[in-house]
Amino acid sequence: MAERAGRAAPMHPDDRRDALIAVFLDLAHREGRPPTTSEIAREAGVAEGTIFRAFATKDALQEEAVQVAFCPAPVRRSIAAIGDDLSVRDRLVAFTTIMQRRFTEVFGLMSALGLTQPPNRGAHLACYAEGHHLREASDEGHDHTVAHQPLLDAIHALLLDSADDFVVPARDVVHRIRLLCFSGSHPGIADGDTLTPDEIVDTVLFGLVARPTTATSSTRASSTPGCTGESGLSITALYEQLGGDTASLEEGPHPAPEHAAPATPPPGKRDKPVDRHPT
Repeated sequence: MAERAGRAAPMHPDDRRDALIAVFLDLAHREGRPPTTSEIAREAGVAEGTIFRAFATKDALQEEAVQVAFCPAPVRRSIAAIGDDLSVRDRLVAFTTIMQRRFTEVFGLMSALGLTQPPNRGAHLACYAEGHHLREASDEGHDHTVAHQPLLDAIHALLLDSADDFVVPARDVVHRIRLLCFSGSHPGIADGDTLTPDEIVDTVLFGLVARPTTATSSTRASSTPGCTGESGLSITALYEQLGGDTASLEEGPHPAPEHAAPATPPPGKRDKPVDRHPT
């Protein structure tokens, strides 16, 4: 057990700094504010003087902790470990789970420390190779796009063998999931009603519009070569193809809410164009 007073237990300087950074981040998330050095020392089981032997100032500790928290290398490592034996949907749910955890941690830390934007963290290219944050690694001068390419490559590799499953490029599928994951994981943007990884992925893959659960619609267009019907694949076939749970479809469509718009527009509204960019 770590000592609670007096001299700290012997530890390599780098390990000591890593331990203090971990305590700082844990306290910041837990308390919702920057922790004091006395709180850090008490939680770490060391004297306050130990903190200042590892870091010149408390600000230096906080700056390094923020760099560690925003380092993308551990995220890339986790994404690269997603099994390619999983279905397309399960791979994307695993990816979205990782990204949602990342966003949640980042949102919480920025709120706790009063940050209005992510730090100017550099490219972290050396960190990618090691799979974790490397202190004092400098990537100055690297192009921003190149800096994030290792992370993007790991993400896009999830769908390399599934490009034919989508009506848009696989990169666009990932892009849309990332956008929905960001907004759907932020309590302020989502009005406190955040989305689960399954909800995020299923919204992008399957949409929210009710479709027939059989291939009935396909038969209506069977006389047209290459046409699979008004909705393309039936929703059951789509779920099966991408790894969704078809059992959830057996309940049938949910009844329309009482306030739902009538199926036939009222007189005078039939030809009114749809405003695709409402104010």
